[in-house]
Amino acid sequence: MAFEGDVKDFGLSEILQLISVQQKSGMLLVKCEEKMAIFFREGMLISTRDRRDRTRDPLKDYLLRYGFLSRSEMNSLQQIQAETKLDLTEIMLSEKYFSEDELKTIFVDQIYETIQEVLNWPRSHYKFISGNKLLQGVKSFSDIRIDAVLMESMRRIDEFPELKNRFPSSEMTFKNIAHVDDKRPELTRNEDFIYELLEKEMKFSRLISKGKMARFSIYEALKSLSEKELLQITQKSTPEIEATPPEEKKETHYEKRFLPATITILILLACFFIGEFAVPSLLLPGWSLLSNQTRANTSTAATTDTYLNGNLDEIKTRQLEKKIRSALSEYMAERASYPLTLEILSIRGFISEDICTRANQAGFNYSLDKDTKSYLFKRK
Repeated sequence: MAFEGDVKDFGLSEILQLISVQQKSGMLLVKCEEKMAIFFREGMLISTRDRRDRTRDPLKDYLLRYGFLSRSEMNSLQQIQAETKLDLTEIMLSEKYFSEDELKTIFVDQIYETIQEVLNWPRSHYKFISGNKLLQGVKSFSDIRIDAVLMESMRRIDEFPELKNRFPSSEMTFKNIAHVDDKRPELTRNEDFIYELLEKEMKFSRLISKGKMARFSIYEALKSLSEKELLQITQKSTPEIEATPPEEKKETHYEKRFLPATITILILLACFFIGEFAVPSLLLPGWSLLSNQTRANTSTAATTDTYLNGNLDEIKTRQLEKKIRSALSEYMAERASYPLTLEILSIRGFISEDICTRANQAGFNYSLDKDTKSYLFKRK
């Protein structure tokens, strides 16, 4: 038996609940810009790892993204996997990277984060195929109740915007604060781990890659530590500058901010007037007539405003391209591949939705090579 449809017609959470209530066994395939396979045994969620798709393993991505394994360690494991044909989890246990209890915790946390991510996909399409044959070769460490997954996922989806507002920049840095008399409030396991990790000042992006827990859990631990006054937060770590009087500091800031822009505008205006009036006066008499005829044949006349706006638009476009290429590099560093579309960068928080929209308006084309290790990004 199989059934399928679009999320806009029938929500994904309802589909998950239907599979659970009817105690179905099989695979739910969800497709958007990416695709995800979710496996069920008698209504219980058992895995999100599709053995048929070797190019993407959510567990492998999770282990690399949050610092459980280094890139070199993962390469060694994959080499063993290629030689033995064993599953990644079997190799990690045999090589004693994790105990079975530790791997179970990681496995369940990865599933929770994956379901939260899939529930956020817009305009996705789903297809459920039932049958125990689809579960052959699927490795699982826990049978998870759908209602527990959905409740936790919805909580994270509701609370995540507030956490993002609280910690909006990857340039923020954190350091723990020793409590008075060495007495600190009681901490959860996650809070205690992050607190110890921040013994030395650390940038937020670095903390994510070393946190050994889901991104939401790191946000949550940082919020709690901040409320317990155990966290020092700065926007950016910079060397101290010798103090100056307020008036002098304000004047220096003003000059640094506005003087270069003023000089640039004056130079552009000077170039315009020289080209428009001084140069024509030195040319042959027939030049001005030819120039006027040429202008008449064009759809719009070049003015000072359009000249300046054109240059400013070009600068903004180059800055936009630089931001997107930087985000693509960051995505590659975290996930070991480039995204299928620019919209995925926005969905995963590497760029804002506004930047993605502006890229489309500016005529940028993004395409991914088959190996997902390179891409083509250029304007039309």
